[in-house]
Amino acid sequence: MSIIQLVEQKQKVGAFIVLLICILLSAASIITASLAQRDFGGVDVSDVYFKNINGIMVRAKLFVPDGATRDNPMPGMVYIHGYQNNRETGDAYSIETARRGIVVLNIDAIGRGHSGLPGEPSDSGFDPTYGGKSAVAFLKSLAYVRTDAVGIMGHSLGAEMAYRAALDDPTLAATVITGYGYTEEATPAMPRNMLMIIGQYDEFRGRMTGTRDIEKEWMASQRTAKVFGFANPKLSTTYGDFTRGTARRVFVPRITHVQESHNACAIAETVEWLKSALNPPPSKWIDARSQIWQVKEWATLVAMLAGFASLFPLALILIRLPFFAAIRRARRDRYECTMRDYTLYASVNGIIMWLYLPLILVLFGIHKYVVPIHHAFPMMMVNAVVWWLLCVNVIGLVLFRRWYKRRAQTQGVVLSDLGVSFSDTGFNLDWRALVKAFILSALLFCFMYAVEFAAEKAFIVNYRFVYPFMNELTLYRAGMMLLYWPFVLFCFLVTGAFLHGQIRRPADNGWLATFAARSGYASLALCLPLILFLAVQYLPLFTTGFIPLVGPNGLFVAFVINLFPVVMLFAITAVLSTWLHQLTGTVYAGAILNSLIITWVFASSQVIAPIPV
Repeated sequence: MSIIQLVEQKQKVGAFIVLLICILLSAASIITASLAQRDFGGVDVSDVYFKNINGIMVRAKLFVPDGATRDNPMPGMVYIHGYQNNRETGDAYSIETARRGIVVLNIDAIGRGHSGLPGEPSDSGFDPTYGGKSAVAFLKSLAYVRTDAVGIMGHSLGAEMAYRAALDDPTLAATVITGYGYTEEATPAMPRNMLMIIGQYDEFRGRMTGTRDIEKEWMASQRTAKVFGFANPKLSTTYGDFTRGTARRVFVPRITHVQESHNACAIAETVEWLKSALNPPPSKWIDARSQIWQVKEWATLVAMLAGFASLFPLALILIRLPFFAAIRRARRDRYECTMRDYTLYASVNGIIMWLYLPLILVLFGIHKYVVPIHHAFPMMMVNAVVWWLLCVNVIGLVLFRRWYKRRAQTQGVVLSDLGVSFSDTGFNLDWRALVKAFILSALLFCFMYAVEFAAEKAFIVNYRFVYPFMNELTLYRAGMMLLYWPFVLFCFLVTGAFLHGQIRRPADNGWLATFAARSGYASLALCLPLILFLAVQYLPLFTTGFIPLVGPNGLFVAFVINLFPVVMLFAITAVLSTWLHQLTGTVYAGAILNSLIITWVFASSQVIAPIPV
C-alpha cells in the first residue's frame, strides 16, 4: 500500500486504535511514575512555593513520609540540582531519602524550572545559593520537621550552592555534595558531617578538584588533609564523629558527571550517610540497596516516547479531514538520492556539524568582548545551541543552493521534487496550504503539550529521562519560546530540505517500509556525526582518563554533555518530519512541528542564569 492509499483508504479505524494505545500507554506510564515517586503510598508529594531572602519566588517539590506530624516530626533534607537542570533531576535522591523517613524539599533553583529569575551576580541582594538558604529556612518552618536534624545536599553547581550554605550554617547536621569537591574553606568541623561523591570519570574533575586521577590524588591532597584532620585518609572510609559533626567520607564510583545524579551506588552511600547523620525513625529504614527511583525514571521515558508516538496516528487522522485536503501528498518521487551521493552529502553535513564547539567559542567571545547577548536573549545555553544550528544551516543553505542549480541543469530537478515548492515552476509558496500546514502542526503540538501539562498538574510528573526535556511553560518561559522559535523554524526548514529533498533515499515496497528506511537515513545523517563527536570525548576518558575537550573553565565539557539530549531529540524529530513529509509532500508541516517541540524543550527546561565560567 502506498502512502496515498493509506491516507485515502475507507477503513480508517486503525489510526484511532493506535492513537488510543499510545494515549493509554502514556497515561499508564505517568501513573506508574507517580506511584513510584510516592513510594506507592508511603510518601506524600506536593508542589510548594516560598519566597527567597531577596523576594524571588522559589518552587519546590516536597516529599513528606507517611507518619510525619507535629507530634511525630522527622528529619529534613534540602536537595539542589545542578546548573543545567531542574528539580526532577534530584528525584532519584529525593525518593530514596523520603521513603526512609526524611522529609525532602527538592527545589527548582532560581533561574530554573518554575522559580523566578536570578538577576546579575553584581546586583545587590544576589543569592549565590540560588534559593538554597531560604529552602533550609522554609523546611525548618514545617511543624513536622525536626529542626535539630536538617541537612542539605546537591549535585554539581547545586552541590556548590549546598556547600556554601552549609559552610555558613552550623545548624545543618549533614552535607552531601555530589559532582563537586570541598574547598580549603572547609575545616574538620564545618560543614558538619560531610559526604563527598564524585565519579572517577567526572568530566569536571579538573575544575572541581584540580586532579586528573581522583582515586590516586584526591585523598593525598593538602585540601583533604586540612578538611579531614586525619593522616593518610582513604576513600570509602568514614572519619570523625557524627555526634560531634566531624564525620567525613569520600566515595568515588566509576561514573561520569551526569550519572552521579542517577546512580544506585551513590544513592546507597547517601542514604546510609543520612541514616547516621540525621537519625530517621528506625521503623522507616529500608536496605540501602533496595531502590525504586529507576521505576519513575524509565516510566517518564516511556510516557514521553508514547507522547511522541501518538503524533503519528493523530497526524494521519487529521490529514484525512477535508479541511487538510490542500496539503495532502499528491506527487510522485521524481528525485531520489543514490547511496553514493547520500554518503557524500551526509559526510559533508557531519563535518559542518562538528563546528559545534568553535562556533560556541565565537559566540562567547562576542558575548564577553563585544556585546552582552544575554540582555536580549537571556538563555545562554540555548543561545549557544541555536547559534550553532543557525550557522550550520546557513552554510547548509548555501551548499544546497549550489547543489540544486547543478542538478536542475543536468537532471531537470525542480524544487517541488525536493518538497520545498508547491509548484513545478520555480519557487512558489501556496499560502493557503502553508496556513493549513501550520494549523496541522499546531494541533499536533497542542495535543502533546496538553498531555504533558495534565501529567504535571495531576501527578507532578513531566516528560524527562536523566535530562530535563519537557515541562509546563510559565508565562515568562512561554515568552522565551516565542523569542527563539523563528530562529529554530528557519533551521528546521533548511534541515528538512536537506533530509527529505537532497538526501531522500528511494522508496521501498509499501508506505511503512519507505517510512522506516527514510526515517533511518534521516536520523543517521543528523545523529551519527554527534555520536562520533561524543566518542572523541568519551573513548579517551574511559580508556586513559584523558578529557580531550575541556575549554576555558570547563566550558566545552558542559556543551559536550548537552549533546546527549540533542542526539535523542534529533533522532525523534527526524522521524516526525519524515512522516509529515510523506503525508504532505513538503517540508513545511514537519519543520513547523519540530521547531515548536524543540523550542518548547529549550524554553521550558533550560537555565536562565549566568554561566559559571
